[in-house]
Amino acid sequence: MDPFRRNACPSLAAPMRTGDGWLARLPPLNRPMTPSMLAALASAAERHGNGLVEISKRGNLQLRGLAETGAGPLAADLAAAGFDLDEGIPISIDPLASIAGIDAAAIVHELHRRIQDAGLSKNLAPKFTIVLDLGSPLAPQGLSADLRLAFRTGRVAIGLGGGDAREANWIGWVAAERAVDAALALLEALATRGPGVRLRGPGGLADEPAMAAAVGGLSDVSFAPSIAATAAAIGPIKGYDVAVQGIAFPFGQSDAVALHELAAAASRCGLAAFAPAPERTLLLAGSPEAVAATLAVAARLGFVTEASDPRRFIAACIGSEGCASGRIPARLMADTAAAALAPLLDGSFTLHLSGCAKGCAHPEPAKIALVGVDNGAGLVLDGLARDAPLGIAPGSRLLGGLGRLAAMAATKLPGTSARAALDSMERAGILGAMTGETAGDDDDRGESRDEPRDARLSA
Repeated sequence: MDPFRRNACPSLAAPMRTGDGWLARLPPLNRPMTPSMLAALASAAERHGNGLVEISKRGNLQLRGLAETGAGPLAADLAAAGFDLDEGIPISIDPLASIAGIDAAAIVHELHRRIQDAGLSKNLAPKFTIVLDLGSPLAPQGLSADLRLAFRTGRVAIGLGGGDAREANWIGWVAAERAVDAALALLEALATRGPGVRLRGPGGLADEPAMAAAVGGLSDVSFAPSIAATAAAIGPIKGYDVAVQGIAFPFGQSDAVALHELAAAASRCGLAAFAPAPERTLLLAGSPEAVAATLAVAARLGFVTEASDPRRFIAACIGSEGCASGRIPARLMADTAAAALAPLLDGSFTLHLSGCAKGCAHPEPAKIALVGVDNGAGLVLDGLARDAPLGIAPGSRLLGGLGRLAAMAATKLPGTSARAALDSMERAGILGAMTGETAGDDDDRGESRDEPRDARLSA
């Protein structure tokens, strides 16, 4: 196996083996789904997988539990249902671009065709990503990317790298008709550096002058993107000619039964479209009446429909129930965690429940993370899932401690955010609340993250 491709994301062409079968991720959709397409997706999940459908953090649909040879028949069924499965380097767009009157599919197809014809894919990093900002309300400016193309009135700003559009290195503008040529020139220059090289992230080449020089003919670099607050919104979204409402799959996952009911209700109500979006959201678009009626059914079915829903602020992978790497049943723990920690889940911090140290559901640092390890679960504070835990205990004990932590934090800094209250607490105090143990005098000074207390807590 090519060592540089082993970390590639799963796709329809190359699904990934997991603990519950094979996982296939659909490419970013160029057009929204009709209610009948959502119903077809649910049927395909039942026919070819275990009925589970997920929306990833970047807004891509993925199906679980496929047989090893199931991705081909799945792709055929979805194509017959109207899905445009244009695979290649992931290219993120506004999920409602076509509703905004923008033909993003044509640009995506052209980029994929040119990249394939030039043979570049095999020489780019496995998770190389492109973002197209077409100036619409849900342009994916908040996503990390290697290459960004921001279309504005006949010209295109080119950005390199960045965790979001504000962090990117905007190297200049080209005429809109030169956008694809400019992108190809840059990718060709990058490909000569080897398949592990990125434009974003540590060691990325976003600021290297040779990258801008490869494009050539750039005009001034004045471009100041503003990250749309609606990009991951639960609730009404403004800026379209139709009503748009954001809801979410609980912890990023739904099942075929609920999706069939949602699709049937949307069809009865005359809803125009659904679209998966970043932060595991699902957009509803149509007349105000159709959106409101479908939203009511979504709430009854258990989807996240309120901005204050505490489930919004928990990131959980499927854990040991569906992943061979999982050491705790992270997603099964999530509902209990949401109830126990509800008073603190005000949106000021994220609780991360990770089946293992890879941290797939939340690759960013979290205020609190419970991470599956071989002898229980590790408690990580203000860090990544892979960081050394403050302590290790049975997962059930740490889960049970969330209620104690919520009660303790409620007495700190009243009137401030939950994060501020947690920040005011000693690390040893948080550990004691989570494990039900009383911290000793030596604990009051805190502990090194390199010295986890697993000897005392994992028994």
